[in-house]
Amino acid sequence: MEALHEVIDERVSFLKEQISPQNKPLVNQAFEIQIETLRNADTERIALVILQKKKQLENAKNVNAIERLYTELEALEWLQRQVVKHI
Repeated sequence: MEALHEVIDERVSFLKEQISPQNKPLVNQAFEIQIETLRNADTERIALVILQKKKQLENAKNVNAIERLYTELEALEWLQRQVVKHI
């Protein structure tokens, strides 16, 4: 599992590097959401969390909530692929 934590740390570092004053605020916010999602994700329950987020997305009506959920899902699905690689 140590290798998984290293991969997550590398991804977080990469996302931090992408944050720039030249970006639109929404782009930087998306990077920050992905960083937060990766830092707080429970790798033991990743599949369940993804299903919950998809269900929330089905019921979401607010554009900001929909954007946030898509961004969280992008990070969680990346993380799920990494978990599978490192098991």
